[in-house]
Amino acid sequence: MVYSIDIVDINEYIASGILESVTLGLASPQEVQEVACLSKIYPEIQAEFIRVQKRCEEMMLESAQAPDPSVRASLLKTIAETPQEQAPAKKEEAKIIAMNTTPEVKGVSPMWKMMAAASVILTIGVCALWFISNQEVKRLDKIMASMEKDQLKNEQILQAMIVEKDHLQTVQEVLAAESLRTVKMTGTAMEPEATVKVMWSKDMKKAVMHAEKITPPPANMQYQLWVIADGKPVSVGLFNYDEVEQMTEPFDVNAQNITAFAITLEKMGGSPTPTMEKMVVMGPING
Repeated sequence: MVYSIDIVDINEYIASGILESVTLGLASPQEVQEVACLSKIYPEIQAEFIRVQKRCEEMMLESAQAPDPSVRASLLKTIAETPQEQAPAKKEEAKIIAMNTTPEVKGVSPMWKMMAAASVILTIGVCALWFISNQEVKRLDKIMASMEKDQLKNEQILQAMIVEKDHLQTVQEVLAAESLRTVKMTGTAMEPEATVKVMWSKDMKKAVMHAEKITPPPANMQYQLWVIADGKPVSVGLFNYDEVEQMTEPFDVNAQNITAFAITLEKMGGSPTPTMEKMVVMGPING
């Protein structure tokens, strides 16, 4: 993996694993030069490179195993018991042999050195496995994070669908009632073109409301629905523009002897009596 030196995302570069590759001798010459260059430019990369090197060194020291002392003793015994070829007697000048030089015997290899080398190779292999597994862990972490994000998004969508389904089912219960009546409220002088329909079930004492056309209220005001029962206005509830424009949740209509429905514009929180000059729509119950 080779990055452009012009613009480097330091965190992404460190997470790429190139520092571990260079440390373990698995990188290309170009990648080695790149790391050396970027380490001089970015202190964060240099610090992480040093940390990776120390970590691998610590792992090598922890994993390294010295050869069994008995191996060396066995080799020396084998050397001593091997017959030596006798050279013809000659008068030659005495040769000086260093005291710390161990004679080599044909057919006998310095096994203890081989075992030490094998231990180093094994440690390098452990570091390589650590590097590979570390990269795999990072890859899986990214996949899991993406899956968790998608799962959260899907759960939110599912929850929204459940809420909408419940809303539609409650609306359908009202619309399917045998006693359902539709009351069409038309605009007054305040808003002549406004039209709002109330679907009301007298037996269920519930209704839903939907505006075919209505103007959004000012920020400090909201709609208030009224029924005329026994000749007097009775508040049924407060509604915002979004509720009326789409389809309201079923609301209770408990008044008796209802002869009409009406909507007025009132201050936020509603009013105990309707403001007649702010009446938006009104519709009588026919029959």
